[in-house]
Amino acid sequence: MGIILIILTLAMGLEYNNKVYQVETKMINKSRDLKFTYFSAKDLQSVIGFEMEEKPLTQRIILKYKTKEISLYPDNPWSEIGEEVVNLPIPPVREKNKVWLPLPLVSEIVDYFVEMQVKIEEVRPQNKRLIISETKRRIKKIVIDAGHGGKDPGAVGPNRVQEKDITLGIAKLTAIALEERLGIECILTRQTDIFVPLGRRARIANQSKSDLFISIHCNADPKRQRQGEGTEIYFLSPAKTNWSRAVEARENASLEYETKEERSEVETILWDLAQTEFLIESNTLSGEMVNCVSNALGSYNRGVKQANFYVLRGVYMPTCLLEVEFISNAKWEKKLQTQDIQLLISEGIVEGVRKFKTWYER
Repeated sequence: MGIILIILTLAMGLEYNNKVYQVETKMINKSRDLKFTYFSAKDLQSVIGFEMEEKPLTQRIILKYKTKEISLYPDNPWSEIGEEVVNLPIPPVREKNKVWLPLPLVSEIVDYFVEMQVKIEEVRPQNKRLIISETKRRIKKIVIDAGHGGKDPGAVGPNRVQEKDITLGIAKLTAIALEERLGIECILTRQTDIFVPLGRRARIANQSKSDLFISIHCNADPKRQRQGEGTEIYFLSPAKTNWSRAVEARENASLEYETKEERSEVETILWDLAQTEFLIESNTLSGEMVNCVSNALGSYNRGVKQANFYVLRGVYMPTCLLEVEFISNAKWEKKLQTQDIQLLISEGIVEGVRKFKTWYER
């Protein structure tokens, strides 16, 4: 059903760059039971400073801000935001030579043009104000965790290559690439061959107020040394397969290197369920990551899995644990030592972060 009734014209305060503007609004009925607040495109234009051009022949409305462009169509939920086509829940409206924008579209415009977010603040009962401020959904800082280290060697290959050395090399290259290519600040849980308790790794991520936590490991299958191959990734959730439970047990075996004091800290955070709110983000991050790393290596993609890894527990942000190829496979044990392969892995991780960053921030 189309828009059938406009019932009320109001004004709402909009705060932007420490100034408050009055923006004309309208309550518009989409049906008898559904009313939505629309905002004057002209007033929003004067606040943000974008150009607005209308094409009468095609009914197209073009918004331009610096080098960015958005195309809208009245009564049509489909909008072109840059190179992306977006299907909005509520369409823009043209009424009496005025263009009106629903709140979801206002949010998209502000996010795309000035990389900020729109939120509604209750000023007093039955009175609200829009605030345009820096968005919280930005990937600006990532903690890169090189698995194992020090007295904990991790998995050991048939030629005695240790997982802890491979993961540290990959972590360092990844941090450099993320900072250079995406401008993301990176923090390493370890920069040398030292032992870092699992609980402390989580605290490093939380205390640094990081946006993502990525733990890097090498896979192993002692029973099938020359057959194990491929890259897989995990997010935090109860293991569902025997293989996932086996990987979980192997990685959690790092606890045996911790003192009773260190272990009690880990056991405490095991009961914290705050991580559950990040399951969707962690699952999406994992999907992008495993695809990109597998493509970069040109190797078998073993997909996204789930397990109860201690190192991910208590980390209050999207997380994933990457198992890069099989160090127990002599062929990959040799390859994983080379900087060329470690660079390819780091490039795959960076591309995975880039794709997730686009999804997450949008």
